[in-house]
Amino acid sequence: MAEAAPGPAHGSLVFKGAQRPLRLIELPPWTGWRHTSEAKRAERFLETYLVVPTGHGAAGPFRIAGFQRELLREIYDHLATFASLPAANGKTTFLAALALERIARGDDYVEVDVIATKQEQAGFLVEAAMRMVESSPVLVDRCRWHSREQILEYRPTGSKLQAHPAKLSAIQGLNFSLAIIDEIGFAHDETVESLIARLGKRPDARLVGIGTPGFQANILQRLRGAHLDGELPAGVRYLEWAADPGSASDDRRAWRKANPALRAGFLTPAALAVQQGLLSDREFRTYHLGLWVDEAAAWLPEGAWQACAMQPPPPDGGEVVLAVEGTFRRSAAVAGATMDGAIFHGWWAEVATDRDLHEQLARALERWDVRAIVHNRRIRSRLFAELRDEGAPVVPWDGSADSETTSANEFYRAIVGGELAHDHAPVVAEQVANLRARFGVDGSLRLARPDDPARFGDAALAARAAWWVAMAEAQQGGAPTIY
Repeated sequence: MAEAAPGPAHGSLVFKGAQRPLRLIELPPWTGWRHTSEAKRAERFLETYLVVPTGHGAAGPFRIAGFQRELLREIYDHLATFASLPAANGKTTFLAALALERIARGDDYVEVDVIATKQEQAGFLVEAAMRMVESSPVLVDRCRWHSREQILEYRPTGSKLQAHPAKLSAIQGLNFSLAIIDEIGFAHDETVESLIARLGKRPDARLVGIGTPGFQANILQRLRGAHLDGELPAGVRYLEWAADPGSASDDRRAWRKANPALRAGFLTPAALAVQQGLLSDREFRTYHLGLWVDEAAAWLPEGAWQACAMQPPPPDGGEVVLAVEGTFRRSAAVAGATMDGAIFHGWWAEVATDRDLHEQLARALERWDVRAIVHNRRIRSRLFAELRDEGAPVVPWDGSADSETTSANEFYRAIVGGELAHDHAPVVAEQVANLRARFGVDGSLRLARPDDPARFGDAALAARAAWWVAMAEAQQGGAPTIY
C-alpha cells in the first residue's frame, strides 16, 4: 500500500526564535523561470506548488478554473482590475493564491497589501495563504508567519503579505507591488481611491478589487457604469459574472450564468437551492445572482410621464437652467427647465463632438437668459473649462450619493403627483422609460443609465438635473451655489 501524502505542517510558520539562515543553493527552481507573461508564470506556480488547504479539493493540487485564468490575464494586463462575482465562487482562495505567488516570485522586497471592509476579512485572505504555505513542503521552510501583525513573510527576498484595516490612516504610506481589495462591493470609496492614487509608486504595481455587489451604490457600481458606457480609462478593466436582471431567482440557467464555480465543480446546485429557499429574494439575487438589488425594470408607474401637463419650451429671453449629460466618447444631451420647473428638450445626439455641443450651448445662451449650465463632472471637462473662461454660468452637478438620491426621489414625486410639466418631446419620453431604478436599503431611489449600451438615458438625466437646480435656485432666489 502506498504511503499517504503528508498533511499540512500545522503551526510550523509560527516564529519561535532564530530560524536557520537560507543558503543560496536553497533558492527554489521557479526563481529562474522565464515566461511570455506574468499571468502564465503565475498559472504555472499555482498549479505546480500550491495545495488546496480546505474545502473542495482539499489536500489536492491547486487547479485554476477557466474564469480564474481570465482574471489572471486581466490582472497582469492592466494596472487596475475590478470584478463583480457572486459569493461562494472561490474569490478569497484565488486571491490568496495570487498574493502568495507574488511574494514568492523572487523579486526583492515585494509588498502585497490586502484591504477589506474589516481587518478580520482581510485577515481571512492572509490566513488562507498561510495555510497554503503550511501545506506546501517547498514553501514552508522559506516563509515565516507573524501572527500578531498578520504578516506572511517570504524569507529569501524579504517580501511580505499583510492585512490592513480599511482606514485611510492605515493605508496612507503603503508602497505595494500588489494591492488586493476583498469584497470591494462593500468598500468605502475613499479607501479605494487612496489605493488608486498610489499605483505609480512602483513600476510593477497592480491593483485588484473583487467582490459581490453591495446594497449601497459605491465605487464598484460606478466602475460598472463607466464600463457599460465605454468610459473606463486605459489600464483599467471591469469584469462581471451575473444573471440577466430579469431572471427569476429559481432559474437554474441564471444560477449557472452567474456562478462560474458551478461549471468548475467547486459549487453545487444543491447549496444554491438551500440558499434560495432560506435567504430573502433581495439577498439571494445580490449574493448569488450577482445583481445589484436596485435592478428594477421600471422606475415610474406606467403612463405617469405621459400624464404630466403639456408646456411648450419658454419664449426667447426667458429665464432657464440648462443641464448637459452624456457619455465620454459618444452621446450628449441638453435639457432645460424654466424657473417654475417646466422641463423642455434642448438637443440630443448619439454621436457628438465637443464642437457640436459647444455650438448648441452657444445658441441656447443667445436665445434665453441662462441662469446656469449644469454639467456632469466626468464628461468633457475641457469643453466646460472653455465655456467657463468665456463667461458662461457653468455649474458642476453634485454627484454625491445624497444629492443623487434626494433629487431622484423628488423628481419621482413631482412626476407621479402631477406637479411637473414638460414639452412631451419624444426623445425625452423614450429615455425616461430607459432609466433604471436603484433602491437603497431604506427604499430610497436613485436613477441609473440602462445596461444596454444601445439604449440611452442622457436626455432624461439632463432633464432631472435641470429641473432640480431650477427648483433649488427658485427657492433660494439667487444664483445656484449648492447642488
